[in-house]
Amino acid sequence: MSISITNVVKSAGRYVTRHPRVLGEIARYALQRRLAIPLDSLRWLIANLPMGSSAPRDIVLSAAPPALGVGFTIDAMGTGVRVDANIFIDHLHAAPGELQVTLRLKDLRATVLNNLDGNLAKLLKSGALNLAKPASLLAMLGKKKPAMIVEAKDDMFVLDLMQVPALAENPTVQKTLGAVTPVLSVSDVRTEQDNLVISLKTRPSGIRESIANIRN
Repeated sequence: MSISITNVVKSAGRYVTRHPRVLGEIARYALQRRLAIPLDSLRWLIANLPMGSSAPRDIVLSAAPPALGVGFTIDAMGTGVRVDANIFIDHLHAAPGELQVTLRLKDLRATVLNNLDGNLAKLLKSGALNLAKPASLLAMLGKKKPAMIVEAKDDMFVLDLMQVPALAENPTVQKTLGAVTPVLSVSDVRTEQDNLVISLKTRPSGIRESIANIRN
């Protein structure tokens, strides 16, 4: 299932109407070769992505500069757990048909919501689970581990976002990657105010490839 471009445009129009200053703010960042993405737009995207029954729910995004604050609820070992953490984005690689993010998970907190006498609650209470090295916790998910996590060590994760069908099968996403990535690369990603700010580097040598991808 893909996200309707019509719905995206309508939602963007409503957001700008409610927040008239956002265009000026985006333009100010653009003059610095920085792309400002309102976190509200990411919240909308998450709310409209088709999710499986085992996917995280009640997802919350917040700015914790320079990190991105994330909270969600997930079922693990038969127990509902609320997870909160700050995400530092170390690297973003984008190319035609490719979208990979390397990030670090800091300040991880896990709160048991039910089954307070269960094994997971006991492990968290005893400190047996090392929340400072969240990659070690993936073993609890077993076969439910998201396919987009291609590498994990200590607090570092590498995500292949093209493993998410809603992105991989979306022609608008693929067309955008083909048109933009040959001429632009990402040098830094951080939050500022309520925006995700992406610093860009230009590659004029990629203009021909970009035009060819647009025509295809």
